[in-house]
Amino acid sequence: MVVLQRNEVGRHRVLLVLTIILSVVTLTGVVTNVSQVSSTVQFMLIALGAIAAAAIALALLQLYAYPKRSQVLLFHNEEEIVLATNALHEGFKLRFLRDILGENVTAFRDEDRARWQSLEADGFYATLSVRNVRKVIMLRLCTMIFDDVFSVDRNNRWEHHDSSSTAEPSFAKRETPPLTRGKSSA
Repeated sequence: MVVLQRNEVGRHRVLLVLTIILSVVTLTGVVTNVSQVSSTVQFMLIALGAIAAAAIALALLQLYAYPKRSQVLLFHNEEEIVLATNALHEGFKLRFLRDILGENVTAFRDEDRARWQSLEADGFYATLSVRNVRKVIMLRLCTMIFDDVFSVDRNNRWEHHDSSSTAEPSFAKRETPPLTRGKSSA
């Protein structure tokens, strides 16, 4: 699996759109000129048209399968931080966090799973429960890994750190995550 750095993601999208545009121009040129040339050149134009059609199909497939922004919600309680994410397909990020935090990661009990299940309607899944880790350290790790980090404290104050362009956002915005149901069960 190839992991793109954040600054390469935008360039990759631009290249896909340019590929589609160039392929469409090539296909229109092939269609308009194929009947006016000799049979040898017709064969080359048809081959070029097939390559352009394949490039369009591959670029559209990559744009369709393009991963959405990885978002994480941090619920900070007394000495526990629960991490909920919308990107379960990016398990390597969660394994990386688990490896760094080591023995501080605890398993969810059945009551905890039921408590956090309401987030699943919004596309977020409670994935990690971390004990005895400072909020600042957890926030820093998450901004290095995920695109959007939303953090809430005991007083239900939300912070949004947009890390899509840099791993070190300079300030936090007072924004809530895109939750349709109750804000949390924290």
